[in-house]
Amino acid sequence: MSRKILIGYDHSEISKKALEWIVEKKAVFPDDDITIATIVNDDAIEVEGAFGMESVITGSSGWLADSQGDRISQIEQESSEALNSAVAWFQSMGFDVTPRILSGNPEETLKDFAVANKIDLVIVGSRGLGFIKRQFLGSVSEYLTHHLKCSVLVVRNG
Repeated sequence: MSRKILIGYDHSEISKKALEWIVEKKAVFPDDDITIATIVNDDAIEVEGAFGMESVITGSSGWLADSQGDRISQIEQESSEALNSAVAWFQSMGFDVTPRILSGNPEETLKDFAVANKIDLVIVGSRGLGFIKRQFLGSVSEYLTHHLKCSVLVVRNG
């Protein structure tokens, strides 16, 4: 019987290394039902503006040249391209995976998807945040380990 696995993927270097690690260490098998998901967090764009923290560095001229809807579309396109690249990598390793672009807060969205789809195992990377940063930024992996009943595998960086 195959397991239902959800991999949270944010197309960072840490996420890419986590994908390599789970295949190398045989944490997933070719007969598993694997979904790889990335989250587009529209709420963060609304709060931070179209350029997020970039606008703090480059000033408001970038904000004026770009609408929020265009920025969301751009982020969705970039996420789709990165996700397709991860899917192609998995396929080259002999795995069939289902890509999903989800929208919302990463912690809640991954949790809700896992529960709704009766996922057996959630796999996420760890950014290695220290205590102080975790208090301000939060930790997706920490949230999932506390709020999911299924197993959660956190792949540490390094």
